[in-house]
Amino acid sequence: MASFPLDDHFPAVPNVCLGETTPTPSLFDLAGKTALVTGGNGGIGRGIALGLAEAGADIIIIQIPGEVSDFPQQLAKSTGRRVDTYDCDLASSDAIRETVKDVLERDGRTVDILCNVAGISGGFVPILDETDAHRELVVQIHYHAVYVLSQLIGRHLAERGQGGKIINIASIAAEKAMTRFSVYGPVKAAVGQLTNSLANELAVYNIQVNVLYPGWIHTPMSARSFGDAEASARIVKTVPAGRWGKPSDFKGVAVFLASAASDYVTGARIYVDGGTHSM
Repeated sequence: MASFPLDDHFPAVPNVCLGETTPTPSLFDLAGKTALVTGGNGGIGRGIALGLAEAGADIIIIQIPGEVSDFPQQLAKSTGRRVDTYDCDLASSDAIRETVKDVLERDGRTVDILCNVAGISGGFVPILDETDAHRELVVQIHYHAVYVLSQLIGRHLAERGQGGKIINIASIAAEKAMTRFSVYGPVKAAVGQLTNSLANELAVYNIQVNVLYPGWIHTPMSARSFGDAEASARIVKTVPAGRWGKPSDFKGVAVFLASAASDYVTGARIYVDGGTHSM
């Protein structure tokens, strides 16, 4: 158990090896669980939301205020799961707190799994041209929003005393310095270290916190590079798997990290990059 003093409000929750009593397929079953996914309408978030719903979880999608998407309805129809959306400006920590309050208190929902996926394009800005406004926005969306949501949902999970899961998203840019990524890369590195801190502090409440490191994934955020045939070819040459990744490549690993199959896995960094990090 952790060596630091526990918060008196949150009792410790033992970590039990369910593999001793549960058949392997059942370890991945998410029936009865609810996952909150930021940015769940598109890109990696969509792939993760789809994977979790197919494994049995109900889904709460945090979306950009005013965002119009038919994905939540399609997801509910194709999986038979409950899918709800909440508008929230992740650029505002106060807005995040209000949205979480609406989810947990106003609407009486419980959350078992938090997936911090939402992001904005933080690259392609030369360091000599970077502005305070853009830098601060990238930091807010990719770090402060992750911190605040993890704190709020982490407290909710600790209060419930039934354990839980938090999945964060970093980037290979956190470990491979890239030109015109002077804000995005370092901030994603901070997300990796934040994951370690969360994993260490929350383990005593049987809450596992892990982080995924995507490589070159074909999403709306990467459309600029994917759409440039020459640039795309250069990128693929750096990927041992020989292709761009797809949002659906995140389905399986998300289900693993959200399920009982990963109850003894916390603070882990998992690369979903076709082997790019090993080059």
